[in-house]
Amino acid sequence: MAGRPLGTMITHGYPDLDLASELTLAGRIGATVLEILPDWGRYPDPGEARRMASDVGMRIHSAHGCWGGRTIRASRVDLGSTDPATHRASVDDLRRCVDWLAEAGGTCLVVHPGGLSEASVAGARREAMARGLIELGDHAAGSSAVRICVENMPPGVHPGSRMADLARLLRGLDHPRLALALDTGHANLTSGVGVETRAAEGLLATTHVHDNDGRHDSHDPPGHGTIYWPAWTEALDAIDYEGPIILECIRALRRDFSGYRPEVLRAIVGIG
Repeated sequence: MAGRPLGTMITHGYPDLDLASELTLAGRIGATVLEILPDWGRYPDPGEARRMASDVGMRIHSAHGCWGGRTIRASRVDLGSTDPATHRASVDDLRRCVDWLAEAGGTCLVVHPGGLSEASVAGARREAMARGLIELGDHAAGSSAVRICVENMPPGVHPGSRMADLARLLRGLDHPRLALALDTGHANLTSGVGVETRAAEGLLATTHVHDNDGRHDSHDPPGHGTIYWPAWTEALDAIDYEGPIILECIRALRRDFSGYRPEVLRAIVGIG
């Protein structure tokens, strides 16, 4: 198995977080690729992010799209919403995210399938999400190299908490610009990283990597929770995943970098 690039999520456009400092922290981690979490309400300059990342020898791989109250123009983004106005505004904001990422030079827009919901409305929400994903995929195909990567969620999102459901949906849609994003922390709250990763076989394009205690989505650095990381490495190898390993624990590392345990990641990224 070839080495998988190591990356991290960083922020851009937040008034109390400097992009240069975020890039410095990414360098300390050893990242070569980046996921950008923009302050979407401020719509920060994507060209600036691209230039500054390039200047330090990194490339932008992905961005985290709008979700919930983190929006550009919508009052709320919920791709599975069955309310026509909310759904329309959600898709429109995510189209803007596609355009932002294309200008930033990235290729994977990570989107949430929706928010907390009741299992009884899963069918209707699935149909709404499918319509939105097709529109987003078509928009990306018409203007960029971006893929729409749907992230597995913690328990309580119907559909969306189980990767098998998301994979089944995407295989049915059969759109070349639709893919999956595996969140290890969320997987640890459902059926485990191995099961959730194997369910994404053939569709997995990117990752969100962090740890937790199996009960709370705490976004701890790998090695500070209950995830058994060798099992995840085995699952990644089993599905021939060669994409990036993107850490999603930047807040914890800003607070205390001594919590970073690169030895946990060595086998995962294929360097030991």
